[in-house]
Amino acid sequence: MSVTTPAAGLDMRGRALDAVRTATLEVVLEADGPLRTVDVANLVSAKLGLKLSEEELGGLANLCRIMLDGDSLFAQSNRQWDLALRSGRAEADRRKPVERAVEDFIDQIGHPARAETVAVLTAAVYGRLPEYYTRYIENLSRTRPQFFRTRDDLVGITRWLIDISSDEVEDVEQDNFPDLSVLDAVRVAAAGLTDEDPSDLARAIVRRAGSAVDNKALLFYVWADHQNHDPDEIFNDLWDTEDLRLGRGPAWMTAEAHGQVLAEVRSVVADTEALNEAVSSAVPTEETTSAFGAQDLAVRVPDEDLDQVYEFALKEDRSYRAAELCQLVEVFPGSRRYEGYLTSLLQRLHEDSRFQWVGGERFRLAGSVPMEIAMVPDGLGYDDRDYLDEEGAEIDKMLPPYEWKFQLDESVQHPLVQDLGDDESSPSAKPPVRLEASPPLHHYVAGTLYIRNSDRGFFPSDPDLVQIVLVSADGNRMDAWYNNRLGLLFGLKDWYENNLPWVGGFFTLEKTESSDEYRLVRDGEALEPLMDIPFERLQQLLPLRGDAVAESLPLTQIVLRILKVQPEGLDFVTLFTQVNVVRRVRRAQLASILSGQRYFTQTPANPGIWIYDEKRAQKAQKRKGGPKRPMRGMYDDEDDLDLE
Repeated sequence: MSVTTPAAGLDMRGRALDAVRTATLEVVLEADGPLRTVDVANLVSAKLGLKLSEEELGGLANLCRIMLDGDSLFAQSNRQWDLALRSGRAEADRRKPVERAVEDFIDQIGHPARAETVAVLTAAVYGRLPEYYTRYIENLSRTRPQFFRTRDDLVGITRWLIDISSDEVEDVEQDNFPDLSVLDAVRVAAAGLTDEDPSDLARAIVRRAGSAVDNKALLFYVWADHQNHDPDEIFNDLWDTEDLRLGRGPAWMTAEAHGQVLAEVRSVVADTEALNEAVSSAVPTEETTSAFGAQDLAVRVPDEDLDQVYEFALKEDRSYRAAELCQLVEVFPGSRRYEGYLTSLLQRLHEDSRFQWVGGERFRLAGSVPMEIAMVPDGLGYDDRDYLDEEGAEIDKMLPPYEWKFQLDESVQHPLVQDLGDDESSPSAKPPVRLEASPPLHHYVAGTLYIRNSDRGFFPSDPDLVQIVLVSADGNRMDAWYNNRLGLLFGLKDWYENNLPWVGGFFTLEKTESSDEYRLVRDGEALEPLMDIPFERLQQLLPLRGDAVAESLPLTQIVLRILKVQPEGLDFVTLFTQVNVVRRVRRAQLASILSGQRYFTQTPANPGIWIYDEKRAQKAQKRKGGPKRPMRGMYDDEDDLDLE
C-alpha cells in the first residue's frame, strides 16, 4: 500500500478505509500463504474486532477485494491474494539500502510492528528467507538510531518521533514543523490543560480534540512541557494506554473515536453499491510513491487462471464474455490491472484450443456451438428436380435472361426476392446501421433471417459463427447466432411467433452502443405490402403445397393455379412470395416460367403485374400437337403483349 502521509484530520470515512487498508496489509503479511478474498475479510474483521453479519462480511470482502486489486503491492492468482513479488507478479527495486527499506516498510504498516511481519516484506524484495530478516530487523531495532522498541517488543521508527537535538524549544519546533498549522491545532485543543504526568496530558488533549491528533505534534507539545521525558518514552506511554488508539499517519484518537471509525467501516460495507466510490474518493490526489519499490510485470494471465476459467465453463453450456471471466478470477472493471488482464485473457483464449471464439469478446468451450447453426435448416433448400411431361420432355424449362419478358430482368433484382443460395446483390462499401426485414414463410418456420450480400457487414464478418444478443421492445434479451458463411441469422422463432404474422410481417434491426447487441423494432402491426398474404389466401396456398408434393406438380402448374384465382394479377415479388409458400424456387426459375408460356402476361396499363390470360391458354391448348414454332415467335404474335 502506498505511503500517503494522511493528515490527522481525515474524515471519518477516510479513517475507516485506512483502518481496513492497514488490517488488510497485515493479514496478508501474517498469512502462511495466499488467501482467498473471503479469508482476508474474515481475518480483517477479527483484527479490527468487528462482529459482522453474513451480508456485512460479504460487503467487507468486496471492500478488501477492491483495495487489493487497486494496489500494486498485491497480486491475485486462482482467486487467491498474495504479495505481488512473492507470487512472481512484480519486479522489485533493490537499489535502496535494506536498512532504509525496513524503515519504509514499518511506516507503510503505519504503527509499531512485529519484526516477523516486516521481515516478510523485506524478504519479498531482497530475496532471502523471512527468518533471516527477522533476526536482522531485531538487531537493527536495538542498534540503529532510526528505530526504537515498544515495551511489548514491537519495532517503531524514530521518524515518527521528534528530533530534540537542538538546545532550545523554539529550535526544536522549527526543526520538526516546517508547517505549524498541525501544531497549532494541538495547541488549541490543549489550551488551559496542565498535568504532571505526560501521558495523562496527552490523553486529555486527544479527548478534548474529539478527533484524531497528529502524533508528532502531540509528542512535541507534551515533551515541551515535560522535557525530562524522551519522545520515545512518551510514545511508549501513549502506546500502552488502553483508551488511546494509533491510526495511520500516525495519529492518536480515543477508544470512543476508534469505535466510531469501526462503526463507519460497518456502514461502508453495508452499502455495497457505494464501495468503489468510497474507495476511489478516499485515495489521495497527490502523487504517491510505493515503499515497496515494486514494478508491475507485463500482465499475462497465468495458466492456473486459464484452467480455472475452463473448469468454470464446464459447468454450463453457454458463451461467456471475457469481461465476465475476468470477474470470475476477481479482476473487476476500474481496477488497476483490469485493462491489461482483459487484453491478455483475450489473447490466451484465442490461443487455447479448449475455447472457441464466437465473436467480439465472447468465447465458449470448443465443440459446444449448436450444430444446427452450422447447416441449412430444413425447408430452406430448393426443389431442383426435373418435372417431365408424358413424352419425357422437361416442362419447366430454364430460359436465358435475354429471352425473358419485359422487366423481368429488373424484377429478379428486387431486394425482397434475394434469398439464401440465390442472391446477386453486391456488398455495400459502407455497412448499414439498420436493416429492414420481412421474412417469407420458410424463414418464419425455421426462425431464421437471410442477410443479403448488400447488407453484409451489419453483423461482424468474423468468425464464421457469431453469437449476438437481440433486444426486443419490452427489453427481453435473446441469444441469437449469425452464420457468416450462409448469411443466416438463427434464433428468431419464438419472437416471430409472438410478434409477426406467418408471412408479410415487417420489422427492423438496429445497432446499439454494444458491438454484439442489436435492437428488434416492430412498429405496431406493420406489414410489407409486396409480401403480405392475407390469412384467407394463405389457407388456400397451404393445401396447394400438399397437392404439389402429392401430384408432383411442375412449377408451371403451380404458377398457373396461383394466378388463375387472382384475376387482378400479382406483382412479381408477391407472386414469388406465394409460389415459395408452395415450393422453394429461385428467381430465375419463376422468370423462365413466366416467359415460357404465352398465357402468363402483363397488360400495358399495369406493367409488372402478372396475370393468367385464359384466351391465350385456350389457343395454346388448340395448338397442342401441331407444329411447334420457335419460342421467340410466340412473342411476335399480334395478340401478344409486346413491351420489349
